Amino acid sequence: MHATIDPNARNRRRLLSLALPAALGAGLFVPGAALAARAGIGKLGVFSLMGDGLQLVFAAPVTDTRLDRNLRESLPTKNIGFDQAALRAVTKTVGNHYPQTQLQMFRATQPMTLPEQRAVADGAARAELPAWVIEAINKNGLTHILLITRNRGDARFPVNDGFSVGRGVVEGIGYYLDNTTELKNVDTGLPSSGFLGAFMMVRLQLMEVKTGDIVGSETIRVGRLFAGRKDIEAENIWNALDPQEKVDVLRNMVEQNVERVLLGVLGGASMR
Repeated sequence: MHATIDPNARNRRRLLSLALPAALGAGLFVPGAALAARAGIGKLGVFSLMGDGLQLVFAAPVTDTRLDRNLRESLPTKNIGFDQAALRAVTKTVGNHYPQTQLQMFRATQPMTLPEQRAVADGAARAELPAWVIEAINKNGLTHILLITRNRGDARFPVNDGFSVGRGVVEGIGYYLDNTTELKNVDTGLPSSGFLGAFMMVRLQLMEVKTGDIVGSETIRVGRLFAGRKDIEAENIWNALDPQEKVDVLRNMVEQNVERVLLGVLGGASMR
């Protein structure tokens, strides 16, 4: 079987390689093979593109479980701080485990829709990046970049004993409202007609600039379920969390889960 090389792919990799510093590999000596390999992440550029918008998903009545008839609504918001939460997690993890690595933080030049974020993530797998990202790579001499983008996944919210509830697909970060599933709050014993589900669907990709290869990746798909804690909340499940709690829950999910998976993502560079 014969294989050919795509000249366009070669050109893309050459463009990315322009960011490689001439002195790469002349860094400080770190004892131990594993730590020495970690030093290979010389200058990491973190591009968190999530933005602040929420997706609200309204569960449709069950008629055919093979179809996703959920209603979706994008809720524009400002200053929720999802990108800042992710960057805090990165700063903490890199500082604790990769102290030789220099960090540079970047955000999108303008809000990006979910399809646009998926396009960036899919393009990165082919060593294709937006012009402004390539410009940042070359200008700052980055050796690796970490892309953080919204993704999609099944609506699954754990209840107990390994069971979960939810139907259809959710995207990005937001809330899932179900007004029909009968549940009971285990803390209060209060029955609840429905539940409020917080979800986070995010993809992390670590790219080595010299080669354009994705050397580490992880897709986060997590959900948390909230049932009514008192009568007014059980009657209108949207009130299961107050406005500030709604923001805090999602922000904490982002920070905790990025921190949870990041070492595994960065470890891909150490294996090369």
